Amino acid sequence: MMNAFFIKSACLLWLTVGNHAKTVFQNPDDLIKNQNEAAVIICSHNIQNNNQMLWYKQSQDMPGLKLMGYLLGNENIEPEFKDKINLKGDARRNGTLTINSLTPQDSAVYFCAAWYTVI
Repeated sequence: MMNAFFIKSACLLWLTVGNHAKTVFQNPDDLIKNQNEAAVIICSHNIQNNNQMLWYKQSQDMPGLKLMGYLLGNENIEPEFKDKINLKGDARRNGTLTINSLTPQDSAVYFCAAWYTVI
């Protein structure tokens, strides 16, 4: 029998002056997957001019949020997650996080955030 892992999806909304009532969505809210499967989380937002999407992981074995990577024209993945995740999308409206080859260490809460960056 394979082990099942719980993945929780949540979103962060970073507000700056003038960005009231803007929304970031993640789908699905929860996932239960088997070992070695992949988990896919979709993030979308309606914030005009935001062009960067950041992905974070929060787990019981580490304090705070850990940046996994971000989309800004292309995918930029932190070194420790290079062989673990893929990021796709344009970040201006949507993006997708894929977590590959799930293990018990991947049981966590994952967050996306939409942000404006001057390129």
